Amino acid sequence: MRITVFAGSSRRSAERHLEAARELGREIARRGHLLVYGGGRTGLMGALADAALEAGGSVHGVILREFIEQDVHHLGIEELYTVDDMRDRKAGLDERADAFITLPGGFGTFEEMTEILSFRKLRLHHRPLVLLNTDGFYDSFVAQVERAVKDGFEKPAHRDFFRVAPDPVAAVELCEGDVP
Repeated sequence: MRITVFAGSSRRSAERHLEAARELGREIARRGHLLVYGGGRTGLMGALADAALEAGGSVHGVILREFIEQDVHHLGIEELYTVDDMRDRKAGLDERADAFITLPGGFGTFEEMTEILSFRKLRLHHRPLVLLNTDGFYDSFVAQVERAVKDGFEKPAHRDFFRVAPDPVAAVELCEGDVP
């Protein structure tokens, strides 16, 4: 299975989030899945890829040419696809995925995650999306979705467009369980 992981690249990431990223990378590799991610070597992205590689896993990245010029790309992964803009990057991550896991992150991570949710709502795919809720990071997002349902902006069935996992093992298991 090809699992695309969205994750932050901040060098200021908290250790609890870095450790969850490492654990997820190891679990994806241990189960023989291909990790697809944003191609960076810093923050949660780097921790995720490094751990998957150290565990003998296969890792592919999709990265902006600009980030290669800034020298923040991962040098040790199996394949690195280079694109010219963020729309192509998101498309590259999407088209290489059988399932998605979202680690904590900032605006870029949120954008990637919500685009996948929007595409699901539009019936452009039916692949699983799992939010890895390390230290309650996505609690407020889940509450916001509940508010959107309550106020009539989303249908109650749209709650099923994603799952919330308490840990990396559960996140991968949820991806495996939802594959058609």
